[in-house]
Amino acid sequence: MPTDSLGPEPRAGIRRAWPELLVGLVAAVSFLGCLGSVDVWGKREQRASAEALDTVRHSRWLVAEIQGHPRLEKPPLPRWMIAGLMQATGRHDEWIVRIPGALCALATIALVYALGRRMGGRDVGLASAMILGSSGLFLGELRQAGNDGPLALFTTMALYAAWRLVGSDEPGNDATLRAQRGWRWMFATALGLGFLSKGPIVLLLTLTAIVPYLIQARRLRSGLRFLVDAPGLLLFLAMAASWPAAVAWREPDAITLWLMEMTEKVGILATLVHRRHPVLARNWPEMMFPWSIVAMAAVILPFIRRGEGEVQEGDRAGGLRSRAPSPCWFAWWWAAGNMASFSVWAVAKPNYYLPCIPGMALLTGWTWVRLSRGARRASSGRRGLSARLILQAQWVLIFVAAVVAPIAARPWIPRSCWLWATVATAVLAASVAASAWAWRRGADGLSLTPIAAAWSLGVIVVYGMLAPVQNPQRGHRDLARSIRGLVAGKSAKVHFFNEVDEGLWFYLEGLELEPVPDTQPHYSAAYDLVAAYHSRDDVSETLEDLDSQRETREKDALMRWLDSRRASVPYLLIRSRLFERYAADLAGRVTPVLRESGLSRNDMVLLRVDGRPPLAGLDTAPRR
Repeated sequence: MPTDSLGPEPRAGIRRAWPELLVGLVAAVSFLGCLGSVDVWGKREQRASAEALDTVRHSRWLVAEIQGHPRLEKPPLPRWMIAGLMQATGRHDEWIVRIPGALCALATIALVYALGRRMGGRDVGLASAMILGSSGLFLGELRQAGNDGPLALFTTMALYAAWRLVGSDEPGNDATLRAQRGWRWMFATALGLGFLSKGPIVLLLTLTAIVPYLIQARRLRSGLRFLVDAPGLLLFLAMAASWPAAVAWREPDAITLWLMEMTEKVGILATLVHRRHPVLARNWPEMMFPWSIVAMAAVILPFIRRGEGEVQEGDRAGGLRSRAPSPCWFAWWWAAGNMASFSVWAVAKPNYYLPCIPGMALLTGWTWVRLSRGARRASSGRRGLSARLILQAQWVLIFVAAVVAPIAARPWIPRSCWLWATVATAVLAASVAASAWAWRRGADGLSLTPIAAAWSLGVIVVYGMLAPVQNPQRGHRDLARSIRGLVAGKSAKVHFFNEVDEGLWFYLEGLELEPVPDTQPHYSAAYDLVAAYHSRDDVSETLEDLDSQRETREKDALMRWLDSRRASVPYLLIRSRLFERYAADLAGRVTPVLRESGLSRNDMVLLRVDGRPPLAGLDTAPRR
C-alpha cells in the first residue's frame, strides 16, 4: 500500500477524536498548570515532602523519619514516587513533589472516561471525565502531594479491571482467555499498589462497589470466582505484605500502631474522642462542588425507572442484557455505598472520600446525559420538565458562584490581580451560557466542555496569581532563609522542641533539624497517649491528665537540656505559643533572635542558647 494512502486516515481519526483531545488538554492545564507556584502549605503535603526528602538524604527507603521519630502511619509508595523523582532529577522543589499526584489525576481521568464510555457510551465517558477534572475536592487534592491521589488512581484502576471482567452478563465473552487473565492481573496489581499507597482501605473501597452490584446481578459467587484466581491472589498478597512485613521485622511495635490507627478511625477503639469528626455525609455537597445539584440528583435517579432510549447505548456495548442491573449501579455503590460506610466512622475526613470521587463523577456524568436527553426528548411531559429544572438549577449555581466568589473574596485578592479575577469570573459566567446553547444545539456530554475549559482558566488564575500572594503567610521559605542567615557559619544544626511544621524541613537546606532529647514520642503523640491510657495504674486518670503529664515531662527535659548543652548547641526552635507559655522558665537560659507573629500557620521563635544579650537590632524580637 502506498505511504500517501495512510495520510487521510490519521487526520480523520483526529477529527473524530477532537472531543477527547480537548478534554485531555483541559485536564492537563488544570492539573499541570502553575503546579510549582505555591509553596508547600498543607499538613499532609508538608509531611509527604519531608518524608521524601529524608528518604533521599539519608537513604531511609524502608521507613522515613520526621520530627525525630520514624514515620510508620502511611505506606511508602507515594513517598517512593516522589523520592525516586528527586533522586533521578537532583531537584527537590514543589513541582517535583506534586507531579506524581498530578499524573495520577490525569491517569484517573483517562480511566474514568474509558469506564464511562463502556458503561454508557461516548457522551457518558466525556461528561464523566470533565466532571471529575473540574470537581473542587479532586482538583485541590491532586494538585498537592499525599497518599490519597495514588490511592484514587489504583482504586479506579482496580474497578476498571473488575468491570471488564464482571460488568457483563457473560464475563469476558468479548475477549480471549489470555485477555481475561490480563484483566485479573491488572485487578490484583492495582489492589496491591493501592495497599502500598494507603493500606487495606483499598479493599473496602473496591469491595463496596463490586459485591453489592454482583448481588443485584444475582451472580455474586460466580462473579467473585471469575474475578479472583489463585495467581492473582498470591500477587496481591505478595505486594501488600512486602513493606509491612519488612517494617514489622525491624519495628515489632509497628503492628500495634497500625491496629491503633485503624480501630481509632472506624470507632472500635474510640479512645481519642477529641479526634472525632462530624458525619462525612454533611460535607458531601461541597465535596462535589461545582456539580453539587446534578450529583445529588445522581444519587436518587438510579431508583427512578429509565425512559425509553435514555443512556442505553452503553448497555448494549457492554454486553448487558435487560435483566442485568444498570451499569450506573456499579458507580452508585462505589460513590454512595462508600459514603454510607465512611459516615459511620469515628474519624472520616473529606480527603478519605477522594478515591470515591471518580465513581461519583461516573454517576454524575451518566445522570447529566440522561437528564440532557430526557429534557430534550420529553419537553412536554412531567419527566422532561423535571430534567430541565435540574439542568437549569445546575447552570444557575455555577453562574451565581462565578459572580459571587470574586466579590466575597475581594478583600483577600491583591489589587494587581483584580483584573485577572474579573476576567476569570466573566469567562466562567459566559461558559454557562455557552453550555446551555450547546445543549440546545443537541450536545449532551459535550455541553459541559465550555464550563470545564473555563474552570481550567480559573485554576490558572487562582494557582498562578492569587494563591502565590499567600506564600509568605503560609509557607516556610522565608523562615528558612532567615534561619540560614542567622545560623550560617555558627552551627551545622538547629535543635527544636516538641515539633515544628514539616514544611521547614523542605526549605531548610544546609542545616540539620534535630529534636531536643526526650521530647519526642516513640512513633506518634496519639500512639503514646493511647498506650499510656490503656496501661495507666490509676483508672481515674483521663486523657487530659495523661496529656498534661506528657507536657510536663517534655518541659522538664527541655530545661535539663538547656542547662547541660548551652555552650555546644547554640540555637533552638520552638513554637511561639509554647515559648509564651514557658517564658518564665526560659528567662535567663535563652535569648530570642527571631520571632514570627500573625502568620497563617504555626508562628516560630528562634532562640540562642548562650545566655548573652540580644543581637544588635533584634532586642524587640523582630516580626516578619
